[in-house]
Amino acid sequence: MNVTRILQFLSSRLSGRRLDWLLACVALILGLLPARALAPWTSDLSRVVAVPIVPMMHMGMVVRDRVRPARDVFDPRAPEVVSLEMAAERFRSLYEQARLRSEALEREAAELKGVRARLGPNGAELSTATVVGIDPTRRDGTVRINAGARNGIRADAAVIARGDVLVGIVSSDIGELFAEVIPVSRRSVSVRLYPDDPADANRNPADYPGTVLKPVEGGRWVGDIASNADLREGQIARIDDPRFGAAALGMRVGRVRRVMMNDQVPLARKVEVEPLVDLASERTVVVATEPQGTPR
Repeated sequence: MNVTRILQFLSSRLSGRRLDWLLACVALILGLLPARALAPWTSDLSRVVAVPIVPMMHMGMVVRDRVRPARDVFDPRAPEVVSLEMAAERFRSLYEQARLRSEALEREAAELKGVRARLGPNGAELSTATVVGIDPTRRDGTVRINAGARNGIRADAAVIARGDVLVGIVSSDIGELFAEVIPVSRRSVSVRLYPDDPADANRNPADYPGTVLKPVEGGRWVGDIASNADLREGQIARIDDPRFGAAALGMRVGRVRRVMMNDQVPLARKVEVEPLVDLASERTVVVATEPQGTPR
């Protein structure tokens, strides 16, 4: 048998589409054969095919090791690894503290700007403070702030939160670095009830219904008001009490929660007002201290 002629015949016949179909049929047959039928000859064939490839593979491994030497075995308990992890954790904590401090400073600056815009040329000295303690008994509701006589804080200074919400009054218990604040919800306050939507700036505040709110259980106020007054739930109670100083006049303190009938006085009604802000839940506040000698 002439092998050359057989190869020439196969090369002339097996080309183009015929070769593609033949290879597809061979691949299909090999794919359908069981593994135990292929294992005896595939392992031997792989050894034969790998003979010319192994030297090139070894040469590539040598070049790789020369270009990029293999690292030593990583030991997570090695002293230098533990030291680096501790340093990374320390810098991560310092970064987080700096970020939180930056956010706190931005909040304080925004609050000071809002209060100053609200007060205008009032002359009050503004100081930011952080709530650092509350009355553990919750009986008096007093709150301690980290600003005191060294910061110019004096008794009866207005404590403001969120720009224009009066949340407390500084008590007479003032130290060099701290002061006790009485929540405004524990005090009787004279207010005017404004609509929830923006009030008319040209309208006289005396045109809005007024009442004296007295504290009751639950941290709310109750006040009597004439029955012919325009009363609705959601109205905003604003300070109209000269006892709290000029800085507090017009600031918000609460929202009308309920309008009730007054059984004792038929020509009057009662309003229940809830505070807009809980002083104990605030983080930072602004203390507006008016100059000495300012009339109250």
